[in-house]
Amino acid sequence: MRLFEKLLFATALLLAPTLAFAAKGVVVYYESGCSYFIVETNLGYALLEWYGGHDPSKGEIIAGDFESFGFKNVYNLTADRETKVWVDNFWLSKSRAIEKYYDKCD
Repeated sequence: MRLFEKLLFATALLLAPTLAFAAKGVVVYYESGCSYFIVETNLGYALLEWYGGHDPSKGEIIAGDFESFGFKNVYNLTADRETKVWVDNFWLSKSRAIEKYYDKCD
């Protein structure tokens, strides 16, 4: 029984860091008529496309795995609701994020 407890504890320690690395950022740009929006994080800017759930607004704080490509469910901390997004790009400079936004929404 002692071995099982040690293994369980070791597994919990290994998995805990992955939970702590969810990205957190602020929606800094979102215009009506385009499903893309820009989120500012500690590591740069992310370009996300809204696919369902809560429609984010400028100034809202979101958290989740938006620092890797693909479909993601992120959590809007401000609205206390989930949002489904496509992560188009991440870790961008401000100017590159704006450029990519206008490539998609112009």
